[in-house]
Amino acid sequence: MSNKQEPPRFCSNCGLSLVKLDTWCSSRNCHDCGKEIFFVRRGEDGGVRVEQGESFHIPQITLSLDPNAGGQFFKYGLEAFLKQMFLGQKIDSDDNLVSSYKEIESTIDGELATLDCISHCDLETEEGAFQATEILEAEGLHEYKYNLFRSCFLRQCYSSLEEGNAVHAVYAAHQAALFKEYSLLENHHLKEIIWLGYRCYVDICKNENMTDKAAKEKILVKNTQSKIKNLDNEYLYALVNDGNNIGVRLSLSGIEENTLKALLEHELNQRKEDRENLLKMEEINVNKRANNIKIWLGISTLANIILLASHRGWI
Repeated sequence: MSNKQEPPRFCSNCGLSLVKLDTWCSSRNCHDCGKEIFFVRRGEDGGVRVEQGESFHIPQITLSLDPNAGGQFFKYGLEAFLKQMFLGQKIDSDDNLVSSYKEIESTIDGELATLDCISHCDLETEEGAFQATEILEAEGLHEYKYNLFRSCFLRQCYSSLEEGNAVHAVYAAHQAALFKEYSLLENHHLKEIIWLGYRCYVDICKNENMTDKAAKEKILVKNTQSKIKNLDNEYLYALVNDGNNIGVRLSLSGIEENTLKALLEHELNQRKEDRENLLKMEEINVNKRANNIKIWLGISTLANIILLASHRGWI
């Protein structure tokens, strides 16, 4: 058993942490022991306040479109993150082109190596890469499939450059960039964001284009629905079919007559469906009770037969 002691986590003099905190924090040297201590000082208006002579520490932040992976983006943060996703890291010079491509290829291959379904495939061979492509296609892992294509074209690009084949290198670089975009558009969270965002955008545009009259009528219709539920069937039927003005008799204004009529017809149809469903349920209950009576009559008859047979010594 090891006798090695863990270093202290808190200062014995001031009681503050000697270990960097998992949140935004400040640090300075303890006035008594001289060790670096970590703490959080809240500002009067919120946030964190840092005083002169103190160091400020920001924990490692994982950026992801997955809302459950950590923090959430503000509008401009999301915009910057998406730009980073699609544009990638800038290559400083021609000299760094090949090394950058090799680094990206290595990162992609590392991600592909974590997939159990293609762990047996040798991605360094054409046959293994083709086999992996078929598996990823069958599994519906299109994001990884396009990343595999990108990795292959990146290698073709820098290999062609090393061989002096500039035309094929340009073609391979173009294809690699294309498959990067395909891969990003297959990202589950990005697809959900685009679809849900589009639906919200459609609603916003429709509401912006709605006239004041239509907006007011929408509110009046909602209030009218609760009012007509208190009217009996005969009165509703008369309002719909007698051809006279409906709004005046219901003391309603601001709603088109055709709209009112449609609301009343909808209420009548709904009541009819409710009655039919109620009758069906009653019929089902009656049949259940009839079946139960038959069962009990059968049991009673059988019991009487058994008692009679026993009394006369038949059994």
